[in-house]
Order: sequence, then C-alpha cells, then structure tokens
Amino acid sequence: MVDEKEIAFTIALELSYLRANEQERLYETMKSEECTPSLSQAIRLKKMSQENKLDTDRVLAILSEQKPNQKEKMVIQKERINPYFPSGYTDKQKEEVIVKLLKRWSSNRRF
Repeated sequence: MVDEKEIAFTIALELSYLRANEQERLYETMKSEECTPSLSQAIRLKKMSQENKLDTDRVLAILSEQKPNQKEKMVIQKERINPYFPSGYTDKQKEEVIVKLLKRWSSNRRF
C-alpha cells in the first residue's frame, strides 16, 4: 500500500507492529469502509495491539472516527468570485464577506 501511495510510510511503520491477524482485520476493515488510518489512529491501533485489546469492533470504531482533514468542504473556483471583490482582498476576507452575505440572505428568507 505504501508503494501505491495509498498509505504514508510513517503510518505503515506503526501498523507493521500489529500481529498478522490484526493487520488482516485492519485491511479488511479499510477495504469495507473505504478509508485509511491517520498517523494518530495508527499509533492508537498499535498501542491497543500491544495491550492485547485490538479486536474488530475497536478497529472499526477507530477507523470510523471523522478525521480533521475529512470534514466536508465546499469549493468555489476563484474565477467565479474574483470579479466581485477588490483585487487586494485575501481569501480570508472574501470568505468573511461571503459568510456575512449568506447570513443576511438567510435571515431575510427565515429558514
């Protein structure tokens, strides 16, 4: 998985400490859930393995956690919004203006 760039080397290193049957369970869970562990999750998996507490339910629970980089995002192409802002505006300033306008629009619509 490292060679295919599906998982980072540092994560793979932590997971290499898991027993063979634990690695198989983890791999099956990764396939079924379509996710890979973060470094912090891999460290926790390794620790649970060392404490003989790693079972299928715990693997699933850890992999099911929402990672900070997996929060849903909305992307708007800059070409679509740049014409509406002064040329010196930063992305943060544009975001603040958009959110302010959306709040105003939402309050007028009474959602």
